[in-house]
Formats: sequence, C-alpha cells, structure tokens
Amino acid sequence: MPDTSQLRRQPSPFRLFAIAAAAAAVSLILTLSFGFADHAPAPHGVRLAVAAPAGFTRELSAGLAHAAPGGFTVVAEPTARAVAGAVRSQAAAGGLVAGVAGPVTIVTAGAAGPAQQQAITAALTAAATAFHRQTRRLDLVPLPASDRAGLSAFVFELGLLVPSVIGGIGLFLAGRRFRIWWRIAAAALFALLAALAAALVLNVAFGALAGATLPLTGVGFLGALAFVAFIAACQAVVGLPGTGLAALALVFIGNAVSGGTLAFAFLPDGFRQVAPWLPNGAVVSAARDAAYLPDASLQHPLLVLGIWLTGSLAVLAGMDLLHLAERRRAPERQAEIYATPGTSHVRQRRARRRAAAAGLPSPASASPARTR
Repeated sequence: MPDTSQLRRQPSPFRLFAIAAAAAAVSLILTLSFGFADHAPAPHGVRLAVAAPAGFTRELSAGLAHAAPGGFTVVAEPTARAVAGAVRSQAAAGGLVAGVAGPVTIVTAGAAGPAQQQAITAALTAAATAFHRQTRRLDLVPLPASDRAGLSAFVFELGLLVPSVIGGIGLFLAGRRFRIWWRIAAAALFALLAALAAALVLNVAFGALAGATLPLTGVGFLGALAFVAFIAACQAVVGLPGTGLAALALVFIGNAVSGGTLAFAFLPDGFRQVAPWLPNGAVVSAARDAAYLPDASLQHPLLVLGIWLTGSLAVLAGMDLLHLAERRRAPERQAEIYATPGTSHVRQRRARRRAAAAGLPSPASASPARTR
C-alpha cells in the first residue's frame, strides 16, 4: 500500500502557475496604468502668459478655447519681460508677445519638457496663423546637449525608486526582528548613498542636470527616504505584502504620472489631480527645477516629500508604540513581537479581550510566519 503521507507531501505545480498568472496580472496593471497616462496627452488648463494689445489677447483666448476647450488659460502680462519671468519661474508654461502689427514671439522653456513645449508651440502657431501673423520662437531655457530628450530628471527619480523597493524588501527581511528604528537608520544611510550616487553619475559622468550636484543630492536624499519609509510603513502594518501596496502607489501609479515623460497638465482626469501630490512627481519636478529652472519655486515638491515622509514616520512610530506595549506584556517574545505586523497585533489584542470577557484562557499569539 502506498504511503499516503508521502503522497500528500509531493510538490504541486499549482504554485508555479499561480505565480505565472500573478506576474501576468502585474504586467496588465502596469500596462494599463502607463497606457492610460500617456496614450492621449492633451492640455488641461495650461497657463500662457501673454503680453499683447487687449483686443488681441481676448481673441487669442477665444480662439484657443474654441480649438482646445479647457486646454489653455491665458493670463495677461504688462510687458515682454513679465512674460519671460513667468515662463522662467514656470508660473506659466509658455507665453506669447505681440505688438499691434508684425510677427509674434512664442516664448517657451524647453527644459520644462519637450512634449509641453511642442504642444504650446503648435497651439500658438495655429492661433497666430489664424490672425495672419508670422511667428518667432524663443526658448528661454533650452535643454543642454547632454540631455536632449529631457529625461534625466525622470532617470534620476527612477534610479532612486527601484532600489528603494528592492532595498525595502531586503531591510524588512534582514531587520524585521529588530526594533523598527534600526531599519529606518539603515534606510537613511541607503537614501544618502543612493542620492549621492545618482547625482554624481548624472552630473559628473554624463553632464546631465549639470551644476546642481548639491541640490540634487538633497532632493534625492529626501525622495529616496520618503520612498523607503513609505514602504517600511506599509510593511510594518501588514507585513511583507505591504511591499505590494507600496509598489502599487509608487511604481504602478506614481511612476506613470511622475511628469518625467509628460507634464502634469497633459495627463487624463484622475491621474492629473493626484500626480502633483505623489513623491515621484515631486522628485522629478524638484530635480528638473534645481538643475534647469532656478527661478522656479521648490516649495511644493519639498512640501509633498515632507508630507509623505512625515506620514510614514508617524505610522512607524505608532507601530513602534504597539510593539513596546506588546513587549511589556510578554518580554520573552521580543523578537517575535517586532516581526509581527501591526494588523496581527490588533487581531491578537481583540482575541484576548474577547477571551477575557468570556472568562476563557487567553489564546496563544500567532507567530510572525503565520501573519505574513
């Protein structure tokens, strides 16, 4: 008679097929996210600074509204210098200067993004043609030869994000039996080294984002630390599967709408509203502005990175307090307590309270292997 216990222990290929199906699902979600973001770019409320006679400005605004409803917002400026200042600071994505007669000047900043520059130039050229006016183009901040495609800021962000996800998994597996702050200390070291490496490679080795090594390092440190701290917070709450939740926010959505390939104002509804508040876009915007657009304010991207970092640290602090409370109850289980996700601790507490209310013995705590 065959040994039934050995038959039960024989490996099954089911897990292999399950992993294959899960990987295909990941591919589908990634394609949907990036495809939805980039498949049909169109302007939405793109600000244009215009210094021109009042009648021309009104007709231009009406013409743009007819050609691309809701696509552009015309802001009147008193002088050509004011238009240039608005474009340099990115208070306006582009601009136009026109006199009573003669050619008009289309003002852009190529360093803010080639796709945005092309869309603005095309729209204003078509409008000027409708007014029977010739056009001249003025690129106030052109992309350098070392960054012709304008993708270096996106590469900078990607070089921080991917190692943050991989490193976050490694830090969790190696440090889950230690107190949370050991992992955060290691994450801070990683963030500093990753930021230095990314800034030096792009700036020194390739000459891209040139002249901004120090600001890039600061932005990169905050960005990488925000990435890995958010991953650690998700892991502290639900365990290793929390990495998937973090990847959904940072990779599947955040990277698709980071502004590296397409400006926020050209994204579809939904993505356009959340993009400026995700850390990916904050890193790309801050890196690009620090290197190419020094007149632009870094206030918003730094605020976004600060919010994500502060929120993640607050969650980690809450989990740490939960761990300390559990450790006081069972000091002999210290390593197991640190390795157990917060959601499991909460379930165990509820189970103990129900047992106490019913006068039953307290149930045994689940092991971290079961809760992950």
